[in-house]
Amino acid sequence: MKTVRADFNKSFSESKEEFLNYFQQLVAIPSVCGNETFNAPFGIEPKRALKFMLDLSSKLGFRIGQVDNCVGWAEFGPLASECDEYFGVLGHLDVVDVVNDWNYDPFDLTLEDGYIYGRGVLDNKGPILSTLLALYLIKKQGITFKKRIRIMFGTDEEMGSRDIPRYLKVEQPPYAGITPDCKFPIVYGERGLVDITITGRITDGSIKQIDELTGEFDHSFLPDYATVTLKGIQTIFKGSKSPSNAPDLADNVLPKLVEHCQSLQGQTGDFFKWIQEKIGMQTNGQNLGLNYQDTESGELQLSFYALKLLDNQMQLSISMRYPVTIAEQIVLTQLETQMPNSMTLKINRSFPSIIRNKEADFIKKFSKIYAEDTGLNGEPVTTTGVTYARAMPNIVAFGPSFPGQKGIAHKGNEWIKYSDWQMMTEIYYDCFIAELC
Repeated sequence: MKTVRADFNKSFSESKEEFLNYFQQLVAIPSVCGNETFNAPFGIEPKRALKFMLDLSSKLGFRIGQVDNCVGWAEFGPLASECDEYFGVLGHLDVVDVVNDWNYDPFDLTLEDGYIYGRGVLDNKGPILSTLLALYLIKKQGITFKKRIRIMFGTDEEMGSRDIPRYLKVEQPPYAGITPDCKFPIVYGERGLVDITITGRITDGSIKQIDELTGEFDHSFLPDYATVTLKGIQTIFKGSKSPSNAPDLADNVLPKLVEHCQSLQGQTGDFFKWIQEKIGMQTNGQNLGLNYQDTESGELQLSFYALKLLDNQMQLSISMRYPVTIAEQIVLTQLETQMPNSMTLKINRSFPSIIRNKEADFIKKFSKIYAEDTGLNGEPVTTTGVTYARAMPNIVAFGPSFPGQKGIAHKGNEWIKYSDWQMMTEIYYDCFIAELC
C-alpha cells in the first residue's frame, strides 16, 4: 500500500496532537449500551459520546443537530433551504463491552509502535472521527461545496440499530452515503444474518450429571473461555477469541467442551453428540446441509457462540451469515430438518442480505479514488459484516479495515495503525471533494 500523500501528510501532521487529543477524549467515554434514562434512550454513556461529538463539531465550525438524543450530526455545505438533498456519512459511537483480555486500558488511547489501542478505535469511533477531521481539513482550506454533506453519529449500532428508525421518522435519508464501519474497498453487498438459539428438552433427569457450565458468551464474539463441572470436577477450556463474523480466526472453546461432554449418559449425552456430529469444529455448516455458496459472496459462515444449562434444558446459540443469493427461510428450513423432535428453534436476530448497485456513480468514483490513493485493487466487494447500511437507505460500507486486516474488533487490544488512520482520512478527504465540490 502507498504511504500517505505528502501534501495531505503535511496538513494532517500540523494538527496531529490536536486530533489525537480529540480521539483520546472520545475513547475515554465507555459508551456501552445501557438502560434507558431521561434524554438517554440507550444509556448515559452513549449519550455522553454523542454530546462530545456534537460539541466538537460545533467547535470545528460545523452546523449541528440531533434527533431524540440518539442520532446527531455535523453538516457542511449549502443550507438545507438551498439544497434539499445531502450526502450522508453514518457511523456509531456506541461500543461493545470489555472483558479481562486487555493488555492496555480499554478506555484510554494508547499509541505504541505505530499502533493505536483502545475500545472503539476501529469500531467505530476512530473511523467516524476521521471523516469529521477530513471534512475539517477541507473546510480550513476554504473549499466551497456545491452539495450538502451530513456526518451522522449513531449510538445503538451494536445492539441492533434502534436509533436509525427514530432518525428516519424525522429526517429524510441521504441521496447516497457511506458508513465507515466495515472494510475497504467499497462494499456493495452484505450477507444475510440469522442468529438462533436451539433448545433441547431433557426429561430423563440426565442433566443432573452437569453441576455447572460457565463461560463468556455473547453474540458479538466466539468465546475463548468456558468451564464445565461434572461430578464435582471442573474442567477449564481456554482458546482465543475472534469476532463472530470471523469464526475461522478463533480457537473456539465450545467445540472442545462439547467433545468433553458427549460421553454423558441419556438425553444430555445425546444433545452433546448431536452438536459434535452436526457442528463440531465446522464453520460452514456442512454437516447440517448448510454449505451454501455463491460467486457474489462466498460460502455460508456458521459461528457457535454460546452454550447454556437451564432447568431441564440445554441451549446452544449460533449465528449464520449466508450468501446474498440465498433466502433466510431456505437456511432455517434445512436446519430444522436436521433437528430431533426434542429440539426447538428461536430466532434472536435477523438481518436480510442487501445488494446495492455497484455501478452507481459515487461507488465508481470512490473505488477509483481508493485505488489511486492506496495502489490497491478498488473493485467493490461483499462482506459478512452487519452495518448501518442495512438500516438506512442508499448507504454502503466503505472502510476502515484494509485488506488482510480481520478479527480486530469486539475483543481485547482492539487496534488501528496510526498510518492507516491517516490514510483513511486522506481517502475520505479526496472522496468528499470529488463528490461534493
